[in-house]
Amino acid sequence: MSHDLHELAKSAGGTFHFTTLLIRRARELAGNAQQLIDLDSNDPVEIALEEFASGKISFADEEEK
Repeated sequence: MSHDLHELAKSAGGTFHFTTLLIRRARELAGNAQQLIDLDSNDPVEIALEEFASGKISFADEEEK
């Protein structure tokens, strides 16, 4: 799936927030966290990106932790 990374980063509040969110979620997924979307991939970064793009995770979710 192709996404405009610049647009996704803007929607997360900037590149730093976007990168931080994806790294944190990818680490959770690598630690066997449950996927929030059905995706035929084992790549935690790809899964995290798709979860964000589909609206399943957001930076606000991370701020609550």
